[in-house]
Amino acid sequence: MNVGDYLIWEATNGLLLIPTAIGFVMLMRWLRGQPVFTERDWLFLFGHPRKEVFSLRLLVRFSALLFVVMLVGLGICFFILPYGLAWFASAMLLTIAGILLIVPKWLR
Repeated sequence: MNVGDYLIWEATNGLLLIPTAIGFVMLMRWLRGQPVFTERDWLFLFGHPRKEVFSLRLLVRFSALLFVVMLVGLGICFFILPYGLAWFASAMLLTIAGILLIVPKWLR
């Protein structure tokens, strides 16, 4: 196995195990007769109460951010990827860092 195989394996494990663990916790709460999903869970997962998560304002902002991120990703693929994998990887790392710094501030 090479490095790419390990990265795909770990990403697959992470994407499958996290929802499975959350589902198991929800099942155990349901079997015990407790509330399956509490307000504290909403705050932990989303950082906002339920009323704010399902608001039209947040949905519009999230849609706009998704559109911008898709445009940036397409731009990187079309314009930077032809220069090589090193340029592509560095551009992706810079983009991810920018997204992680900008998006939480803009969604408040």
